[in-house]
Amino acid sequence: MTPTQIARKPLFYVFLASLFTQNAIGLPYVARNGWRSTADFFVGDVWKTVPGKFAMVDLTFVVIGFHVWALGEARRLGMVRWWLASVVLTFAVGIATATPFFLLAREAAVERQSTEAAVTA
Repeated sequence: MTPTQIARKPLFYVFLASLFTQNAIGLPYVARNGWRSTADFFVGDVWKTVPGKFAMVDLTFVVIGFHVWALGEARRLGMVRWWLASVVLTFAVGIATATPFFLLAREAAVERQSTEAAVTA
């Protein structure tokens, strides 16, 4: 089993866990409070406390840093559409879902390139 194949299973589990957990929290809130309440996740009461501000600033830099790195990887591996999907997931669900999603797509692209290189060698 290759390192890529070993990494895939835990990444997939993290992706599913974050997708379901974040949606289990966010969707009922939006259902109760309407679509405009989605802004609460970015500009709501979280900014009123020091721990909330810290967490939001931290997450902002995580999002920026990850997507800057991921764009470079996506270009290098020819998978920019998967990077765009991860950007959409970041703001539709959360970075905890977007990161393993992109890493799974990246692992598949790396494996595909390795296979293609082995075939042409």
